[in-house]
Amino acid sequence: MNIDEHNETIKACRFCLMCRHACTVGNVTQRDTNLPRGKSIVLFAEQKNLLSWDKRAIEVMYECTNCHLCREWCVSEYDVAPVMMAARADIVDMGLAPAEVVLMKDHLNKYGNPYGEAQSQLEEWEKSLQKKPKADILLYFGCSTAFRRPEMAQSAYSILKHLDADMTILEDEPCCGEPYYILGYRNEAKNQAQRTLNRIRESGAHTVVTTCPTCTLSFRKSYEEWGVEVPKDIRFIHISEFIAEEMEEGRLKLNGSLQSSVTFHDPCSLGRELGVYDAPRKVINAVQGVEFREMRLNRNFSPCCGNGGGVQATNINIALGAGNNTGKVILETGAQILVTACPSCKQSLQKHVPGMEVLDIAELIAKVLK
Repeated sequence: MNIDEHNETIKACRFCLMCRHACTVGNVTQRDTNLPRGKSIVLFAEQKNLLSWDKRAIEVMYECTNCHLCREWCVSEYDVAPVMMAARADIVDMGLAPAEVVLMKDHLNKYGNPYGEAQSQLEEWEKSLQKKPKADILLYFGCSTAFRRPEMAQSAYSILKHLDADMTILEDEPCCGEPYYILGYRNEAKNQAQRTLNRIRESGAHTVVTTCPTCTLSFRKSYEEWGVEVPKDIRFIHISEFIAEEMEEGRLKLNGSLQSSVTFHDPCSLGRELGVYDAPRKVINAVQGVEFREMRLNRNFSPCCGNGGGVQATNINIALGAGNNTGKVILETGAQILVTACPSCKQSLQKHVPGMEVLDIAELIAKVLK
């Protein structure tokens, strides 16, 4: 069983409530079973054959946004999120995956994205792009950007176009594979990762700029953990890092201004998983006229938007509740504009910050390019 690799965490966390106040899902449901301690107790009981994998036990394993906040509040740095991913893999291997999970997997198999849509919202816009067979930079959008937040893709593209970068995009861009892994389909995730890397190699790119930090996480960290060899001569970088570097090198100059107060929400994948905190803030503070207001909970303690870990598909009420809780923290700043750096975060948080304009970091910069 995959969960057996996490025995130390399961045994430690079943006795501890240190992180209960920080659990994204527990703060919505107010159920002990949704806390890291409760989940660990369930898994320990499963291992000791004190419980069976019934419907509720399986639901609990999928009621985790994979945000890693528990790790940040743990003095011993135990992390329950990877344990949940292992439990899901075991559930899939036993043929017990919930119907919603199987449906998402089927969508990925049939359509190449978890949304079950045959055509990206970028399709019409993409037709106008000059796609090169080979280029030094590949702009990789990711499923959530392409199918849910196409304005982010267009803004990122406009920035690279402004720089006259030698770039291209992939025709029928494949998924990075992370959704498979999050749902518990590890073999499918590994196979998809290999297919996507093959397409990236064919582009001839030495730099891959992503608009989705979960895709960045896959390329920079997850693939190697899955046993997929990542080319050493290709650099994977999030759009916020790319913009910051171009500014520092003097190639990207912002001539416009924005007389507004702005706050920033750190996405889980970009922040807690990849440690990218400074680049987005450097970019925001480089915009003339911006009054930057930091959230009370920020950087590694930034609250989750609620859309991670597949929860948006498996339990929309939890996703909405988590987004609402995070929205309250954002609204405390009194800022006029919320900037984030993730399509899933933007998709979630724009519902929960009434009166605020919500922008991806690429959209913010595209506004002030002249």
